[in-house]
Amino acid sequence: MPLCNYCGKRVWGEYISALGAYWHPEHFLCAGCGQPLHEREFQIVDGKPYHENCYQRYQAPRCAYCGQPIVGTYQEYNDQAYHPACYRDHAGLRCASCGKLISGTYQIADGNAYHSDCYREHIAPHCVYCHKPLVERYLRDVLGDTYCSEHQEQYPRCTFCGRLIALQQQTSGWNAYGVTRCPVCRASAIEVVEQAQPLFQTCKQWVGREGLRFNQLPLRLEMHDRAFLTGLLRDRSVNHPLGVTLSSKQTRNGTILRSQIDGVAVLVGMPATLFAGVVLHELGHVWLTVHQIEQLPSWAEEGFCQLLSYRYYSSLNTPESRYHAERLESDTDPVYGEGFRKMRILSDRLGFQRLIEILQTSKRLPVA
Repeated sequence: MPLCNYCGKRVWGEYISALGAYWHPEHFLCAGCGQPLHEREFQIVDGKPYHENCYQRYQAPRCAYCGQPIVGTYQEYNDQAYHPACYRDHAGLRCASCGKLISGTYQIADGNAYHSDCYREHIAPHCVYCHKPLVERYLRDVLGDTYCSEHQEQYPRCTFCGRLIALQQQTSGWNAYGVTRCPVCRASAIEVVEQAQPLFQTCKQWVGREGLRFNQLPLRLEMHDRAFLTGLLRDRSVNHPLGVTLSSKQTRNGTILRSQIDGVAVLVGMPATLFAGVVLHELGHVWLTVHQIEQLPSWAEEGFCQLLSYRYYSSLNTPESRYHAERLESDTDPVYGEGFRKMRILSDRLGFQRLIEILQTSKRLPVA
């Protein structure tokens, strides 16, 4: 005869077979209330039997929304259990775009959840060239416009800002003067001297406020294409000139006797912000020559002129000016780039006004 799993005695007459053992009917007890289990259906938790009511009272998971016991299927979310209806109507993750319940994979952006399709159509940035939604790797230009990474091999870049120039943007004048220009740079391009004169005067006023004086020297402005500027530079190794100081020097036995400044020549067709920065660079050369500061090493002279452009770009604080300022900061050229960084360090240490005072009075760099 079988033995009762509860009392260990032999079972005579009626018995219960459950949980892999035998029981006297009065010894098959609910683990919740301790009373005999006579029902044919009961709940088992950790190998122990429970009346249905006791299971719901002591062991059933509680819905995190309504607090009532959960019997049957349930939904888990954030390590909590919910009745399917409570989850659907109150607690489920919802798309921040369409408001509907999210199931399966989804996208997160700025702390909000989205259906993948809603994200692609309404939230994801779109390529400014082909207008496809960008959900994986993409690039961003100086103005913050986003585009597919494969386009950088398909389109030419703007000479002045580095933006890509798509086929539909390559309209009349996009590649004039030996350069390529995006629509944004073309929109503010300075193309004739008459158009340039007000900005040229503004640059002279700005550099005057920085403390640089030209002793009322009359300066003319010329505008030329890249080939002409390259010719003006003669033996100087500048691959892509943007500006040139128009000057002449009288020398004897290699010694400079007198320098004469006539004006500045800049590349025609540059956008206004870059035009001003180039003019200010050339005005730096003019100031050094006017005050006979002509024995500086090339890195110091070019670095000082780049510093003027940098200070102007920083004062504007526009997306375009920040781009040009960052290009000066990251320039690896040993003369223009390294020279700018060294002169910027000097300016930060001494103060810009003190730097130009020392240059003007001593005609040489400050002693470290």
